[in-house]
Amino acid sequence: MAALRVAMLLDADPKAVSFQTFYHDLKDPNVQTALLQELESQRGPDVFNPTRAELMAEYLRTYSGIDWNVHSRLTHFRNLGIAHLTLDQLKKSVTIAELRTLVEIITHLAGNLQHLIGTDMAFHDDMAAECRDQVERLIIKARSQP
Repeated sequence: MAALRVAMLLDADPKAVSFQTFYHDLKDPNVQTALLQELESQRGPDVFNPTRAELMAEYLRTYSGIDWNVHSRLTHFRNLGIAHLTLDQLKKSVTIAELRTLVEIITHLAGNLQHLIGTDMAFHDDMAAECRDQVERLIIKARSQP
């Protein structure tokens, strides 16, 4: 499920909203200015730290940490190993560590956007780590059961 979701959130489809389409739009200074103006109009003045401009810069910085070679292999794995189950054509995959890194980046991007836009969604960057730790504790407990 993580492989599917991460690949989908990073898809470059210009007709869909993804972290990649938002990144490409956000690189444009005109988009940044328009977004800041719209957020000020809807949410009021920018009075808290980090500022909205700093959050946008952080989004761009975090996004630039994506290893696109790993993403390419993840997309290949999604398309041939998960979505279409053509395992005989499957030539590339990702490691658990690589997938975890992409999930951490996606989680940080989601938290950044939530903070920037000010949605009512209860989300913070630590949620993924908390969930992972909880699952690991449950697995360890299950393994120790007779």
